[in-house]
Amino acid sequence: MYGRVTKYFHDRGYGFIRGEDGNSYFIHASKLYGEYLDRGYYVFFKPYADDRSDYNAKNVSVIEVPDIKRR
Repeated sequence: MYGRVTKYFHDRGYGFIRGEDGNSYFIHASKLYGEYLDRGYYVFFKPYADDRSDYNAKNVSVIEVPDIKRR
């Protein structure tokens, strides 16, 4: 599934991806396998369910990084 990172907290090690189906998926740093995420990144991921939530993401791959806006 494709989606866009809506929030990612580097200090806490987790964030959220808005999937193409409109749901918000939780992503934990332990499921990134070396990928770097930040707000606005367009990603491909595999959704999965666990005992805490039906909307989790793993195997995240960054597809597109937005241009940095400079002031």
